[in-house]
Amino acid sequence: MDWLTFVSKLIDSMAWPVVALSFGLVFRRKLLDLIPAIKRFKAGPVEADFEMAAKQILASAAEATAQGESKSSTESNGKCLESSGKIVARLIRARSDPTGMILEGWAKVDGELFRLGHQMGFFKDPLTSTTKVYESIMASNLIPGETIRLVIELRELRNKVAHMKVTPTVDAAQDYLLAVDRVRELIHNYRKNLPNYEPTDRQFVGDATKA
Repeated sequence: MDWLTFVSKLIDSMAWPVVALSFGLVFRRKLLDLIPAIKRFKAGPVEADFEMAAKQILASAAEATAQGESKSSTESNGKCLESSGKIVARLIRARSDPTGMILEGWAKVDGELFRLGHQMGFFKDPLTSTTKVYESIMASNLIPGETIRLVIELRELRNKVAHMKVTPTVDAAQDYLLAVDRVRELIHNYRKNLPNYEPTDRQFVGDATKA
């Protein structure tokens, strides 16, 4: 075999890998666009939509938190309400019980809303219905519209899970928990700028079983 024949066969043998690589580069974006459809096929359309909604809420909450941090120079602003260890532990628990962890996550938002209402004198009884707490805070205009929107969306997702309209994936539960942490941080930081704020507020337990 002369060297020209060798080169010719080498080129032939490389042709398909080169074509495949070129195809992959050209259609990479289209393949990425197919990922949501693939997830819908694998997890089911309702579950996939729920997962996408959780990701969107997390992204919006992270953006709102970042904007809040850039507008404030207070030392405590932007700090998590819970240690990173506790957050990681909840994320791990979500692997085995995504539904339970979403319900538990919303209960933490309920608790932060109650502390806000208690701080402003809306109610004193720790057994006040979580529905009443939610409705009172949503109508009070104490927190900015974007945060109110995030709270509403978190509650809507929680209700879908509580009423068994969807079985959340692990990814959805983890994104939900991270979004909860961000939204609680936003509410907490707004509370610090309102009258009667106490850094050592008592922890009130919300009733997560009520819609």
